[in-house]
Amino acid sequence: MQMASNVGVVLDDIPAGPLREAAAAAALAQPSQFWIDRASRQVRLTYYRLVFRGQYYSSDWANTGKIRGPLPLPDKSVWHVALTGAAFRDTSGGHDIVTMPYSFDSMIVTDEASPGAVEPTLAAVGGTWDEPFNLATDPDLLLERTGYACMDEFEYPANSVFSENTWYFYDDSCKSGSQWCHVNQNQPQESCVESIQKHSGIQKVALHFSRIAYNKATADQFRVGTITNQAGADLAVVPQAMDEERKISYKYFTANSCEYAEGVINQLGWRRVLMFSAVVQNNGTQPVHLGNVTDPTNPYTAAHDFEFSACHNHYHFSHYGTFNYAGAPGAKRAFCLEDTNRFHNDEGTPLTAEHQSCEYQGIGAGWGDEYEFGIPGQWIDITNVDTTSPHALTFNSNPDDFLCEGATTDAGGNPIDPHLLGSLQFAYNYSPLFYDGAGNIQGKVLCKQPTTWHDNNLGSVQVSSPGGSFVTEACKEGQIGPNRDCGFAAQKQYLHTCTPGSTVSLTCTNTKAAQAMRVCEKSGVLGVGVACTLAESLSNTLVNGSTQVSFTCPQLRDGTGGGYSVYAASVVPSQGTGSVSCTGTGW
Repeated sequence: MQMASNVGVVLDDIPAGPLREAAAAAALAQPSQFWIDRASRQVRLTYYRLVFRGQYYSSDWANTGKIRGPLPLPDKSVWHVALTGAAFRDTSGGHDIVTMPYSFDSMIVTDEASPGAVEPTLAAVGGTWDEPFNLATDPDLLLERTGYACMDEFEYPANSVFSENTWYFYDDSCKSGSQWCHVNQNQPQESCVESIQKHSGIQKVALHFSRIAYNKATADQFRVGTITNQAGADLAVVPQAMDEERKISYKYFTANSCEYAEGVINQLGWRRVLMFSAVVQNNGTQPVHLGNVTDPTNPYTAAHDFEFSACHNHYHFSHYGTFNYAGAPGAKRAFCLEDTNRFHNDEGTPLTAEHQSCEYQGIGAGWGDEYEFGIPGQWIDITNVDTTSPHALTFNSNPDDFLCEGATTDAGGNPIDPHLLGSLQFAYNYSPLFYDGAGNIQGKVLCKQPTTWHDNNLGSVQVSSPGGSFVTEACKEGQIGPNRDCGFAAQKQYLHTCTPGSTVSLTCTNTKAAQAMRVCEKSGVLGVGVACTLAESLSNTLVNGSTQVSFTCPQLRDGTGGGYSVYAASVVPSQGTGSVSCTGTGW
């Protein structure tokens, strides 16, 4: 797989003049690794489309009789990103961008039949296929700039997308009003292509696939994954995901919040939650197969292992995993187990993925399931935890042994294909006893597995935070401008009272560098500001000299009276850290 593209830093968010020139100079001076990392983030925007190609080309069967399926990116450890020129300033296309050309290539290692099964033109050696993409020139600040235009939320719970996990949902085929991409409250006015053209710059590229003859020496260079069970499935937690994909956020919960009913927050109102990705991969040779969970004869459904959530309007698998952080527990009721990541890149892992919907669930051999950070309930309520010292964040997958990590068996202990469970007479293991919400006993499908099956099911990483949310964390990907959701700091005077509904009018000045001044709500109960994102802010104003700032005073959602909190960040981080100070009614 090969692709050539340009990646950039969009400067449009910064006012023209000295500030923008400083930002451009800083981008032009960035080292090679900065651009390689940014190019890699642009490449990963192809993730969703490549994994779910079967859905993208679903009309092909009716029109041409061709079936298409996944051509997923292999593990990042076998990507090759090379810069093919020097950074330059580009003002064509209606944008001001510092851009860098690059090339990407990698290799998919799989079985002989898979390429032709997922893409007919790759059935024979020498076959090629060009997968077209419209990628954002600047892969960062997608939600801040383009909203939900490129976010495919199909089958996800509402409010799963936030500014830090957008690559998981990026789908350039999304259209305005598309019921297949957007949930009702997130209907954009533009298609993805229109939106990135206007707000982030666009790269019209093709990811070129070519079928080559198998060569073991070549495969050795790109093979990823270790099989740990030759006789069945074996789920393993991926701690790296917990370490690399986690953010802290403030969220407000009302009496009708599903999260309270399901026990993933400790109480209503403002809560500080630790969001993280929970990922398991199947390192065995057989699938973890659940099948059609809406079928009452399905063994897992008949055994009451799935519960229908009237609040979320979908089925929950009751024993997916448990979380813990410094004694603050959490539990994940998985709504969907799917083949979302091809973790193994080897001859034993097919490209065909049979579990890619919430109706037909499971995890194939070499594949994995990822609960991305941001999904409601994919967190621990840490409101009452002192996070200034490191604590272990743990994820215990399949703690009650309801997913067969081995070989499924019949009542006589004979291994059987898990796909045949629904058509055979089967038995359950009821020890120990578990009950669903309606008081029904839950049974486990019989499974023959090694005594070490749970050894790799526990992931643990150390986590600490001085306070605030991900908005007050340092920017780690070179984000700049007033609209980013990182690098903000609570100001010396940051908690204020005001009269609800009144207009707060302030005159503000900055010290040192020009500042983005962000006004957020505050919590009366917790006595803190909630370090909000751009989308949640009451005001987001560039302060460079004497600047007028005005906004409507909000009623405290968890107290009496009104109030707000103030944060600031240097518009161009390379100019150093500054602050804001204001005068006026309500300050």
